[in-house]
Amino acid sequence: RVGFHRYTYTKPNEPAMVIDNLAIIMSLIINIIGSLICIYGVKYIAEHEEHHHLEKTRQPRFMFWLVIFLGAMNALVFSNNLVWLLFFWEITTLCSFQLISHNLTEEAINNAGRALWMNMLGGVAFAIGIVYLFVSGGADALSIRYLIENASTVADKAVLAGISLIVFAGFTKSAQMPFQTWLLGAMVAPTPVSSLLHSSTMVKAGVYIVIRLAPIYHNTLLSDLVAVAGAFTFLMTSVLAISQSNAKRVLAYSTIANLGLIIA
Repeated sequence: RVGFHRYTYTKPNEPAMVIDNLAIIMSLIINIIGSLICIYGVKYIAEHEEHHHLEKTRQPRFMFWLVIFLGAMNALVFSNNLVWLLFFWEITTLCSFQLISHNLTEEAINNAGRALWMNMLGGVAFAIGIVYLFVSGGADALSIRYLIENASTVADKAVLAGISLIVFAGFTKSAQMPFQTWLLGAMVAPTPVSSLLHSSTMVKAGVYIVIRLAPIYHNTLLSDLVAVAGAFTFLMTSVLAISQSNAKRVLAYSTIANLGLIIA
């Protein structure tokens, strides 16, 4: 006979947003680099449209998605509640799809679609992970701070399974192998988009969640698997980077390699 724990939903005692040193560092990266990209993007997109002889400007739409993107990233790094974090996580996925497909060429739309389904795969894993955590630990288990502070007492198999799924989502978002192709495809987007996805925001969200949850799963098999996967990505994409002659592909592969190194 299998027994099931029945949980009654109660409002968690933990705050929805928490600002700590890691969140502040991430916010500084997002806002300083992201703001410079937006300023650069205003002039760039005007010249871009003139070059492509567009009859009707799409500059307001472009800047709208850039700003929404940065806002979602700020909220993501400050989120303590995993449900809110998932919400902002998916907003960045939507924004990346809109920005990559901005030129509306067949190549841009196809690459945006690849980025969308790969990141949505991670989003589904993230959502299932949240369900695992809620069923195994109740509403408080949706708080990152609660999980970290009580890591020794909540580290059962169900919790670790939930954390594993969220870490997998982090790997898809940070374009770790074998999900690197969506970031390579993003290079067809206008230059400010490539800069935004590579440098300050999108891919760093995946690294952020892996690092943020690390105290929960340290000294487990999961931590070993994460380190090995990050190191493998670093080595393989470094080899691929030095074998390229196209500057944008070199940039893409070297970005992924550095992300793998950080995760390792």
